[in-house]
Amino acid sequence: MRRMTGLLSLILLAPLAPATWLGCHAIAGIEDRTYVDPGEQPEPTEVSEQCAAYCATVMENCTAEHQVYSTVATCHGVCALLEPGDPLEPVDNTVACRAHQAELAGRTGEVAVHCPPAGPGGAGVCGSNCESYCALRASACMAELATHEQCVAMCAGLTDADMFDVIENHEGDTLQCRLVHVSSATVDPEEHCDHSSLMPVEPCVEPAGTAPDCEGFCQVVMTSCTGELAVYESEAQCLSVCGALPPGGAEDREENTVGCRKYHAYSAMLAPTAHCPHTGPGGDGHCGSADDPETGLTGNCESYCMLLTAACSEYLGESFPDPASCESECTLLPGAARDSGYSVASAEAEGDTLACRLLHVSRALELNDPEECLAAIGESPCQ
Repeated sequence: MRRMTGLLSLILLAPLAPATWLGCHAIAGIEDRTYVDPGEQPEPTEVSEQCAAYCATVMENCTAEHQVYSTVATCHGVCALLEPGDPLEPVDNTVACRAHQAELAGRTGEVAVHCPPAGPGGAGVCGSNCESYCALRASACMAELATHEQCVAMCAGLTDADMFDVIENHEGDTLQCRLVHVSSATVDPEEHCDHSSLMPVEPCVEPAGTAPDCEGFCQVVMTSCTGELAVYESEAQCLSVCGALPPGGAEDREENTVGCRKYHAYSAMLAPTAHCPHTGPGGDGHCGSADDPETGLTGNCESYCMLLTAACSEYLGESFPDPASCESECTLLPGAARDSGYSVASAEAEGDTLACRLLHVSRALELNDPEECLAAIGESPCQ
């Protein structure tokens, strides 16, 4: 139904001037359509001969589920920000490369192969999706990071849908959704720049209540928290810890869940020092129960005891006969309080700290190693 609604709107809009419908307003059933009185339209931007030809070809050859621009005006807007390239050597992140792919889509009929690289992202044929996204975002909106290279590096943490369809990708927490909206931002930046942020912003989000998967969480956190700020030693360790935590939902911001940690992992793309500790095994008091000044119980201890029970229940014995005793003893450890700043680097120092125990319980979950469990309950090197 959604596909038919989108296609019907495009048919209905065909007789209208491209500037009449802006960005995603061209797709009925996705957002309310807004009519712009011809007398209020801005002065049209001159379209180059190359862009006019490219957009005519891609709009004709890439249609239905292979459509890559909502309107020809959006195509013109994207094209104006791309390098022209050489039609005799149509490669790289250029208009020439995309035009060649659009021509091939019509000539060969292999639209599933040639339409994605003919679109705004380039799909790894005409530049990478991340390179294109970051360049378009910086030109049409405002760069969120200091350099193009930093943006491309963080973009690698976004989910790639491995397809491109301007209607299906209009929403959802994917790189392709951001490409749809940064393309529309070339025509209507006020409406669409926010939607194209690295951070998930409506409509480029998962629906409330959607349980985040561990692969998606670890892709984000292993991208955004690296070096001295890394909170997991490997993707395998991240996946193991994630599997022992409640998944929660995409809307979580403070709960002791994967959803909360994923939110902070996205935030770490733009502010890693502040947010990386919140994505780690303990949650650093931001993903978990608030510290209780009366009992001394903390969110970090709540997480530690949950993970310890999952990884090392057979080794707890007399040390922690129940979760309450575990949390009570944990509160006495250095690093138990909120904002202790957990990282792998800080946890590798020997001593009876919560950071040391969190590191070793993470290793125990990954490796199923009794020695790691002993360290996690306070034996060497966490003593």
